[in-house]
Amino acid sequence: MSFIKKHFNTSIPRSTILPAEWNSFVSNDNVMFNNLDHFIFTVSKLKQKENEKCGMSYENALNKLKRRESDFPETQQESIRNLVRSNLLKRGLISEEVYENYKYSADGTNIGVDIGKFASGDSECVITPTKQYIDFFYEIYISISYPWTVTDEDVRTNVAKLLATIEELERQHIFIKINVVFADENATYGEDNPRNFLSIIPLFSHKDKKSVSDMSAVVNERLLRKFYFAVLEDLYGEKLSSGYGYPVSLEKAMNIGHEFNEIDFFEEVVNAVGA
Repeated sequence: MSFIKKHFNTSIPRSTILPAEWNSFVSNDNVMFNNLDHFIFTVSKLKQKENEKCGMSYENALNKLKRRESDFPETQQESIRNLVRSNLLKRGLISEEVYENYKYSADGTNIGVDIGKFASGDSECVITPTKQYIDFFYEIYISISYPWTVTDEDVRTNVAKLLATIEELERQHIFIKINVVFADENATYGEDNPRNFLSIIPLFSHKDKKSVSDMSAVVNERLLRKFYFAVLEDLYGEKLSSGYGYPVSLEKAMNIGHEFNEIDFFEEVVNAVGA
């Protein structure tokens, strides 16, 4: 029996908190993961028909995912991060000021403690930023529904730009919750009513520490082309369409198969939270 069918109720209704714009996509099978660990456990029980897809064995890809190990070169990560930062600076969306001025206080945001002042009994021993921030929170869905014509390199570049922009937003105290969504139309063939598939993985909460390296270890070309392909193969078996279905562009989701514009995304998030 299919592992997915055994361990998931795929007829479970979609959550009402999902964007209303998705209602036009009617999914027959919903596979909702609790978190990243739940997803990793599930795909560790599966195999992929085309084992060497993405130039890597399924076992090797799974081990990298378990270790949160990125194979995206750090020099390329830094190059893309600097490009994103430069573009945001040019538009005046972020400041060149990296370091803050600090003051001594008896309370407030605790950056550290002056041991000498603490030992002498000075109540103003807490080091706190001179500028007090208001935290904002925003939730995004990263769509991995893209066609075979999108190259692995395109996916990596778009993901790196997105994640670098998220880094900059969080420096502005706009904390991002990240979910992955995969919508697939006509995933099966040979039926009067082909099956549509929807799956979501909550990846990182608002206050999880995030970096391009950490996030790219999870959100990369293998997430779709190895792990979700294995999920579809297990769920649908011989009824799976030869092309694994058709990608669905969902509104209110950032599709990593499309060219990413960091300026538009940054401004959209800032405007949405009212920062």
